[in-house]
Amino acid sequence: MALALGFTSPKDLLGKAERDLSDFESAVAAQDERRIGDVLYDFSVSVTSIKDWLKAHPSGSFTGAEVEALVSASTALSSFRDIANANKHRFITRYSPSTVDATLSVLPSYSIAPIPSVAGPKRRLRVKIIRVDGTRLEACKLARTAVEEWRAFMAKHGV
Repeated sequence: MALALGFTSPKDLLGKAERDLSDFESAVAAQDERRIGDVLYDFSVSVTSIKDWLKAHPSGSFTGAEVEALVSASTALSSFRDIANANKHRFITRYSPSTVDATLSVLPSYSIAPIPSVAGPKRRLRVKIIRVDGTRLEACKLARTAVEEWRAFMAKHGV
């Protein structure tokens, strides 16, 4: 039984993640806080699910361990893995996440913080991902990096 309507390969799922990335960037540009949360959730699940699709992909050019190693070593992929898992399960209990929110809690691994604009009193939302080591990363840029890392891995292995 195929429940993944329209998705038959890891590349199909990468296309979904790319569309979610576009929606995420659009939501941030529109300053729509509710939509930002929705599309960040969608993107994090799509981009993280690629890992499982690759591990199940019939290929002799890479192993599941290589896929897991890429995710673990990547700041971008491990951050979105943490966001996806925290949002899906509320608490991450099966591993130690490398991403936390501003309060260092186990809540979703992103924060949406209004900041003053240089043009005046209007407040602008920015989405930052905060890692355990205190690194604060701009979420849209990190999302683009995650997509590029999967693209490079698939190109390298002919997926």
